[in-house]
Amino acid sequence: MKKALSLVLALILVLSLASCGAGGDAANTAAPGKPGDRASAFVSDVMMQGNGLSDFDLKFLALESGEENKVYSPLSIKYALQMLAEGAAGDTRAQLDGVIGKYSARKYVNSANLSFANALFVRDSFKDSLKSAYAERLKSAYDAELITDSFKTPDALNGWVKDKTLGLIPSIMDDLSALDYVLVNALAIDMEWNKQIQSETGSYRAQINNECFASGDPSWPLSYGVWVSPLMGSGYHRLQFQGVKDPVSSVKIAAAANRYDIISALGEENIRKTVLDEYAKYKAKGGWEYEPFDIEKYMEDLKANYGKVSSSTDFTFLDDEHVKAFAKDLKTYDGLTLQYVGIMPKDMGLQAFIEASDAKSLDRIVSGLKPVEAGSFEDGILTVIEGYIPMFSYDYELKLMEDLKAIGIKDVFDADKADLSGLSSVKTYIGAAVHKATIDFSNDGIKASAATALGGMGDAGPGFEYWFEVPVKRIDLTFDRPFLYLIRDKATGEVWFAGTVYQPEKYQEPRW
Repeated sequence: MKKALSLVLALILVLSLASCGAGGDAANTAAPGKPGDRASAFVSDVMMQGNGLSDFDLKFLALESGEENKVYSPLSIKYALQMLAEGAAGDTRAQLDGVIGKYSARKYVNSANLSFANALFVRDSFKDSLKSAYAERLKSAYDAELITDSFKTPDALNGWVKDKTLGLIPSIMDDLSALDYVLVNALAIDMEWNKQIQSETGSYRAQINNECFASGDPSWPLSYGVWVSPLMGSGYHRLQFQGVKDPVSSVKIAAAANRYDIISALGEENIRKTVLDEYAKYKAKGGWEYEPFDIEKYMEDLKANYGKVSSSTDFTFLDDEHVKAFAKDLKTYDGLTLQYVGIMPKDMGLQAFIEASDAKSLDRIVSGLKPVEAGSFEDGILTVIEGYIPMFSYDYELKLMEDLKAIGIKDVFDADKADLSGLSSVKTYIGAAVHKATIDFSNDGIKASAATALGGMGDAGPGFEYWFEVPVKRIDLTFDRPFLYLIRDKATGEVWFAGTVYQPEKYQEPRW
């Protein structure tokens, strides 16, 4: 079964020799040096202050400013840079450390749903030039494999990448003949939502009558004026997305919260009198009833409705004058809970919003997310949330070398300036950097009992029902304009993936 969210990438730093190989003359041999030596201090404007959300995580969205779907992993890039820094010295190390800052790579538990792997592929004829201390450090600190190969074909590398990305990236490079070693990080998740976004029976409807009635039917989650129920068989919603010609596929969320205390607002005696008078008129006209009307039961039901909340799925949200935000948890695996956070600017274009944002401003948005519970909503009214969340699936390749140079990591790409003396006994530099990713955001996942519990409308209620008008506020949480998203460790805030959506999936019939 296809999972709720499949996300995979592979990042490769291609390390090339400045000389012709390990057999070069003494002039090409690196000075012994200490890998940690720095010739000068350097601090990047995106220097990481820890493992939480940082300006580094967002920088690639600003640097690659084209209005197109993008996805990449800040986590993977950080990991690769930190592994590379283990073998760097001098200004090369200073530039890497000036970006890495206080970041500290952590180890993760691999499973059928998460793959996180590192390796150093070395041409067999170059193995003697690789410093053993560097290889041992990668193994002990990063669980990195050391793999020797002839490099006559890329089969060994591509096979490793396919395996470590859960089969979702079948290959990463076409030719290794000019290379001597490749440092690679591969990361993949194939995870289910904690609860499905939309019921497999169809989308959800939050219905408002702008009225209030009392009903003893327990199948009505909020028994005056609002309910959430499936529109059977309706499938995915055709959403018109800004700037996109054809409709796109979306799934619907719905929630309702009753903070209108009708008893306090209208008075219990007034309600009793009004309802009993109307009941008398109903009976005088020969109105049908399944069973005699019970005013005490009516009042009990009416009182019990205050504070009730119904929701089609689990999510948190924010809707203010500047942005809409929608967040939803993925299922917890081995103690790790990843959270998807979508952020759509309302008063400016997405690229302008990205350029105006930083880690602090996005942190404020994330910290401002509200759970769907009574305390999140305004008192004195009945609030209804409805929204359509578009699905998307695409891949992307960063211009990683250009981007790293732009944030201050330059010398390691320069054959004359690079100092990787802690890595190799011959002078070496990075000749290329590759970062590829793919994402599939869909509705599929574990069937949510909470959603199915909100199924049909139930049996008919009593013959007599009386409705009162109530104040209603609507929140439209539809994502119908370009937006950015983060997939983060909910406990630490560390960003695993970041991206933008300008072109969601073209509308298609549901898979069920």
